[in-house]
Amino acid sequence: MEVVIGSLEKIFRDAEIAARSSEAVLILGETGVGKEVLARYIHERSRRSARPFLPINCAAIPTHLLESELFGYERGAFTGATRSRKGLLEEAEGGTVFLDEVVEIPPDAQAKLLRAIETKRVRPLGSARDRPIDVRFIAATNADIKQKVERGEFRRDLYYRLSIFVYVIPPIRERPQDIPALVHQFLTEAGISVRLSPATWELLLCYPWPGNVRELKNALTYALARVDGEEVRPEHLPDHILARCPRPEVLREATLRRKLACFEAQLLAEALKRHSDLSAVARELGIGVRTLYRKLRRYGLSKPE
Repeated sequence: MEVVIGSLEKIFRDAEIAARSSEAVLILGETGVGKEVLARYIHERSRRSARPFLPINCAAIPTHLLESELFGYERGAFTGATRSRKGLLEEAEGGTVFLDEVVEIPPDAQAKLLRAIETKRVRPLGSARDRPIDVRFIAATNADIKQKVERGEFRRDLYYRLSIFVYVIPPIRERPQDIPALVHQFLTEAGISVRLSPATWELLLCYPWPGNVRELKNALTYALARVDGEEVRPEHLPDHILARCPRPEVLREATLRRKLACFEAQLLAEALKRHSDLSAVARELGIGVRTLYRKLRRYGLSKPE
């Protein structure tokens, strides 16, 4: 079941379905969209909530160590193995293992991971016996995992075993309607009672957030450290967010009519850059050429040469 998530409400509603199951979950999305947040939400609402939630960044563990980290090893299994050690999958017994950037797992370890998911058993390096495990697997990646499968870089059978529940989290730029809820959530977590000025909300809603949820949280953390009263204003935000505003005069306008006019002027200016004739500009904007001429005169904009 693949779910493309378009709002926080839908995230929570669909995650409840996965939480009632112990089957594997695959979460896809750009860096910073909140894949681990969703994984923790599923864990905390599952029957495993009292047991560990163990995040494992597969990209951060050296390839030659990943297998021993995941599955453990016996004393003498390799040079330097002076004692036996449980793997991370055993350490999470009864809980949830979150495999972040799962596509970074090397092929040999992928085969062992598939077997662990299917049989609920692991075999530490250097051991002749399997050990039972009881864990729920949630995997995530910001890569195009289907493309990795087609290129033979990720096992097809492992992909299908992980993708019982698949959630695709779009970047913030595709779901700006979620920004207010995210902001209020972060303010609640910070335990700080402040309001955001209308101009600040405009900046947050217009900025594209290439770093997604993580960047939004960092920007608010920065602003809260600088705020000197009960209101977060544009000057409290990081400079690069202020610099990204294409028409800063919008922030100074008080009435909706003036704000909409500034926004319309910006749309016209951008469309003029993309087309060499006014007919094409009018078609893109869905207006007549005479209406376009009138608006250009109103905003003092020049038609293309």
